[in-house]
Amino acid sequence: MSNIKEIKEVLKKGDTRFTVKGITSYRKGDDGEYGDHPKLFKVHKSGDSINVDELLSISGMNVTKWGPTCVTLYTYDMLGKKSVGKINYKDITIL
Repeated sequence: MSNIKEIKEVLKKGDTRFTVKGITSYRKGDDGEYGDHPKLFKVHKSGDSINVDELLSISGMNVTKWGPTCVTLYTYDMLGKKSVGKINYKDITIL
């Protein structure tokens, strides 16, 4: 799936797992070996947030908007500071 519009529509439906090019985490891979592997993300079933989809991880961000080229995200840290990020659809691989 390489069409940006298709990727956006699949993600907006929710309950979708994906990876983002260049974002890794140290974990056990599909081959059973530990190392830096693509970080796994999952869109909430309502499509309003994206969370890390790994064992013992509770981090995630809320969706501000599903734009034409990227999804815009935000979160607040424990001191109330807002962080904003974007993920380009072209960097996403649907699992």
